[in-house]
Amino acid sequence: MVRDSINPWFSTLRMRSADSTIPAGRGFHSVSRVTRMLRRVAGLGLLFWGSLLFADESLLQPFSASFRVHRNIIPLGSLSLSLELGEDGSYTYTAHTYPGFLAGMFSRNEVLEESHGQVRADWVVPSQYHYRDQDQDSENAELAFDWEHLTVDTQSGGITWTQEILPGTQDKLSQQLQVHRHLADGRQNLAYQVADGGKLKTYEFRVDGEEVIETPYGTFGCLRVRRSKEAAPPDYTIWFAPELDFFPLMIERQQGGHTYRMELESLSLTGTP
Repeated sequence: MVRDSINPWFSTLRMRSADSTIPAGRGFHSVSRVTRMLRRVAGLGLLFWGSLLFADESLLQPFSASFRVHRNIIPLGSLSLSLELGEDGSYTYTAHTYPGFLAGMFSRNEVLEESHGQVRADWVVPSQYHYRDQDQDSENAELAFDWEHLTVDTQSGGITWTQEILPGTQDKLSQQLQVHRHLADGRQNLAYQVADGGKLKTYEFRVDGEEVIETPYGTFGCLRVRRSKEAAPPDYTIWFAPELDFFPLMIERQQGGHTYRMELESLSLTGTP
């Protein structure tokens, strides 16, 4: 089964420059133990990180971003995200996880995820999803969506199977882009069917309040959002900054007495604001 990845989430900053990096100070598995820790933080393919979009136009914009990942105060690695858009409405959303020095002593644990598809007026429509683990081939997976017949083919571990899906079904990366789009529309409670590990699972997101978050770029008021999967208790908390078009500034997970946290480190926009 494909494990949760280290991924996360999205939205377009209103910048003067058409191609710029946010300056600091601007306000508001050779499956080792370390390897497993690094993967646990993921899940929101750090969940909800990724899609920069204009709240007023609900359009995604190209971007690249990086995040640092810690367990308590111990650095576990980093995550890079990028979104590319084609003139025909196609998208390529990539999440690349790198182990830190400590994790690298035990395992490379380098994971690459990609989602390909089309950006429509109301929905992100995935066509293919790829998961590549440099350490364990058995974790690798390929998903192919057939929207004409409402099915998805999953290939993993040398086995291929087909399952039925519903309109609006997401993969584990594309759902991150969709969440930002709907938060920008002012929605408070969201639910999506996600093709996850060869099954359809329900991901739910609920706005839980507001909180001020400090970042290397300044202090921002954020919406605090809890994520649940399959009606289980919330397993992730994500802080989205409306001032930055709902880009996720931090993601946190409590597990086994430890706090796993992903924090924004850098963000570059290549689209026209």
